[in-house]
Amino acid sequence: MRTSFRYLILVQVLVLCSVAFGDDKPALCELETKSIVSRSSSGLAQVSNLGDIEIRCRVAARPFPTKPGESRNGLTAATEAYLISSDGTETLVASEVLVHGGGGPGLNAAEGQQEYVDFYVHIPLEAEERDSEARRYFAKLGKDWPQAQLSEEAKQQAIERMGEMVYQQRVGHFRLNCRVLDGDRAIGVGAIEVEVLFKGRFSDVGLPAAPPA
Repeated sequence: MRTSFRYLILVQVLVLCSVAFGDDKPALCELETKSIVSRSSSGLAQVSNLGDIEIRCRVAARPFPTKPGESRNGLTAATEAYLISSDGTETLVASEVLVHGGGGPGLNAAEGQQEYVDFYVHIPLEAEERDSEARRYFAKLGKDWPQAQLSEEAKQQAIERMGEMVYQQRVGHFRLNCRVLDGDRAIGVGAIEVEVLFKGRFSDVGLPAAPPA
């Protein structure tokens, strides 16, 4: 995954303005510019099914610890992904989060300042499609090394491990509800909408820096 998170564009312009749910405080969530490959006619951000969905969420800065022995956790995040059908029906689907950065004001933070957390969201393929991609890629690798020497059990184990590496995103129109967490406590909630476009298959592209022959 790419780690650059410069040149962020406000979610109000490119995706969806941040919203609060229930009693949760709002978080301002932004989609990283380089994740965006195009926009729909309505302005909805579109990303590649083989690319990153990188998000930054901002919340009001927490008070800095002042007592001896006190500490402050780095912010983390969690998501709920809803697949939006053409008739507007929303279906909860699996999503995964990888936090890779964050920051905020230091000891002398003034009121109104913000903290942020940077993270990737992965919307994985359904199990059957993921396994199909892993098997197809495994078969391609067999052109370079003798799979015939492997037992059926060893082949299945290799395919299962490869399935965990399938980074291909699920295609569709999604709403991502993002929760900013301080430990187990949600301190801000926001949302974005994004459309994942089909741009290819993992089994054709392969692993980063190790494409199939």
